Amino acid sequence: MRLTFWGAAREVTGSMHLVESNATRLLLDCGSKQGHRAEANARNANLPFDASDIDAVLLSHAHIDHCGNLPTLTKNGFTRDIIGTHATNDLARIMLLDSAKIQEQDAAYLNKKRALRGEEPIQPLYTRADAEAAIRALTGRSYNFWFELPRASMRVQFLDAGHILGSAITILHIHEGERTIRLGYTGDLGVKDKLILRDPQPAPPLDYLIIEGTYGNRLHESRVDSEAELARIIGETARRGGKTIIPAFALDRTQEIVYSIHRSILNGALSPLPVFVDSPLAMDATEIYRMHPEVFDQETDAFMEKQEDPFGFRQLTYTRDVEASKAINTLHGPAVIIASNGMVEAGRILHHVKNNIGEPNNTILFVGYQAENTLGRRILDGAKRIRIFGDEYPVRARVERVEGFSGHADRNGLLDWARPIARELKGAFVVHAENDAADSLVDGLRALGIPDAIAPTYGQQMHLQ
Repeated sequence: MRLTFWGAAREVTGSMHLVESNATRLLLDCGSKQGHRAEANARNANLPFDASDIDAVLLSHAHIDHCGNLPTLTKNGFTRDIIGTHATNDLARIMLLDSAKIQEQDAAYLNKKRALRGEEPIQPLYTRADAEAAIRALTGRSYNFWFELPRASMRVQFLDAGHILGSAITILHIHEGERTIRLGYTGDLGVKDKLILRDPQPAPPLDYLIIEGTYGNRLHESRVDSEAELARIIGETARRGGKTIIPAFALDRTQEIVYSIHRSILNGALSPLPVFVDSPLAMDATEIYRMHPEVFDQETDAFMEKQEDPFGFRQLTYTRDVEASKAINTLHGPAVIIASNGMVEAGRILHHVKNNIGEPNNTILFVGYQAENTLGRRILDGAKRIRIFGDEYPVRARVERVEGFSGHADRNGLLDWARPIARELKGAFVVHAENDAADSLVDGLRALGIPDAIAPTYGQQMHLQ
C-alpha cells in the first residue's frame, strides 16, 4: 500500500491524500489550497495525478480547504463516488456552489481591470457547471456503519470528529492478500465541550494514523473564557461607538459566534446591539444546521427546549442580497458584522474590512485560524497597510483575536485523542499544520511511543505494510 500527500503537507490548506492499494486509487479529501493567489491557483488548477484514475473520494467534511477542489477533479475526468456523511454532503452542496460563484465573480471583477490595462482575461478555476458535476457525485453514509468500496478490497467507517456539522474521522481496513492494514484519518479533529456539537469519538485500534496538527504547538483558551472575551471585546467596541467586524467561515464558526452572542445577551454579559450576518452562504448553512439536530450536544438540545432557536434572536439580521449588504456599511453607531471568508481571502468580508479598517473606533476581531500568506494573517501580524481589490487601505482599527472558538483540537486535545492507541501504531503522519506546529506535534507523538511519527512534505510517498 502506498500513501502520497498531495496537500496540507507542512501547510494548513489544500488537504488531499492519495491511497493506492492493489488496483485501487482513493483520495482522502480534495481541498483547495489558499494563500498567495498565483501559487494557490497554480496548485489547485494542476492536479498531480490523472483524475480519471481515481476510484473514489472519501470526504472528511465540507470546509473548502477539504472539499473545494472537487469540481476541478470532476472537470478533469473523475466520474465516480464522492462519499461523506449526509450532513457533510448537504453542506458541501452549498459550499461548492458558493465557491464557484465567488470564483466567477472575482474573475469578472479582475478582468474589468485587466481589460483597462490591455491584458488578456483570466478564467475562473471552475464554474457553477463544474461544481454541479461534483455535487451529482456526492453519496451519503451514516456514522458508525461499515461500508464496502466498489471495486476495492477495503471497507470504510465514519466516526464523529466533532469539528463541524457532519465532520468525520475516516477509518479504512485495507485488505492486501492475507493481511489487513488499518488506516485512520482524523480530517479536522474537534475540541471537547465545543458549542453545538458532540465531542470527537475515541480512536479505534489502528496501524497507521494521518492526524491533523493545526494547533500542534498551541493550547486554546477555555470555551467559557472565550465566550466572555468575545462579549468583552464587542462591548468595549460598542462603548467607543464602533463596529466589530468578525471574519468567520460561513460554516460552523458563524453559527457558533451567533449562538455565543445570543447566550451573552441573554445572561447580561453583553448589552443588546444590532448583529448582522452578511453571508448568503451562512444563511444556507444555518438552515442545514437546523436540519440536523441529531448531531447536537445535550447542552444545545436543552437550550433549544427553552429558547427554540440558538441561531436567531431579536437583534440579529441575516442579509442575502447585495444591496442589503452595502447598506450595512452606511449605518452609524455600534454593531457587529459577521461575514465570510474567515481568512479574509474572498467574499463580502473584503468589502466590510476595506470600509471599516481605517476607523480607530472599530475592531477587526479574528475568531479562527489565519493561514500563512492570507490577508487575515497579514492583518493579525500587524500590517500597517493592506491591499484589497488592488487598492491600499491603512490599518487604524483595533485588531483582536479570540482563539477558544477554534473548531480544531489543540496540542493537548490531539495528544489525548491519540494516546490510547499510540503504542499500537506503526506510524503517524502529521498534516494540516505549518512547520512549527507539525514538528511540535511530531515530538509529542514520539513521546507517546510512536517512533515513526513524521510530518510529510508535499508529494512525499510512504509505503505501508
